[in-house]
Amino acid sequence: MKTSTQQKSAGDLFGTAEVLKLVIQKLASQSLLFGLAVIVILAGAWKLFGKDSLPLVGAILFVFIAALAGYLFLEQRNKVMRGDPATLRDLSAGKMKTMSNSASDFNVDLWSAPLSATGARDISVTAKKKKADYRIGQKIVVGFRASRDCYLTLLNVGTSGKLTVLFPNSAHPDNFIQAGRDYHIPEADDDFEYELQGPPGVEKLKAVATVKKIPLLESSFAPDGSLFRCVPATDGARDICVVQKKVASIPEAEWAENACEFSVA
Repeated sequence: MKTSTQQKSAGDLFGTAEVLKLVIQKLASQSLLFGLAVIVILAGAWKLFGKDSLPLVGAILFVFIAALAGYLFLEQRNKVMRGDPATLRDLSAGKMKTMSNSASDFNVDLWSAPLSATGARDISVTAKKKKADYRIGQKIVVGFRASRDCYLTLLNVGTSGKLTVLFPNSAHPDNFIQAGRDYHIPEADDDFEYELQGPPGVEKLKAVATVKKIPLLESSFAPDGSLFRCVPATDGARDICVVQKKVASIPEAEWAENACEFSVA
């Protein structure tokens, strides 16, 4: 249950800077196509009208690109205000990426691995992957380890944009982990499996560990008693902002992070 002070619109979570970053990413992804188009247009103008036409054509291209950037900005901003899951997923993933710390006194490892084809729960023999390709319906495990005793929170932004708190969870409510020990979701003796549901896309995982027991989220557990706390994209974006603000107040030596991702086809 949320209180009125906890409820925030998507527009409050991501300001102009975040939306501009998303627009720049979209433009950058089309930079080669834009570059080729500009070359073709300028070459055609030179051939048809001579070199005197190039300044005018260049000015028209500049206005066109500026108008396109403005259109993309307004489009992305409107999607944020509407709570579009795909847009919020991209922005949330960007927030998780900037939540980095290279000055920590300890390390966190994070990886994914497929469950064996035989269905055996001996997950120690599977390959540990920072980036991997899986398919919808496939069962996998997620593993993590820290170089010192700490308290770890593991977040997952799914292909649908939803945020799931994978650890701690109702089966493992204490998020304390021991140095050098491998932990898995699920563990070999757990009575649940991690099956990829889709839709197709890229899932992002983020592990954040603190030396002291600091609640990074207001709650890590689902109010309905489900195994994992899973919230829609808008609430998930807010939770990631909360975690980002919490770790910003912790001395850099006292927290660590790591991330990995995998595609689902």
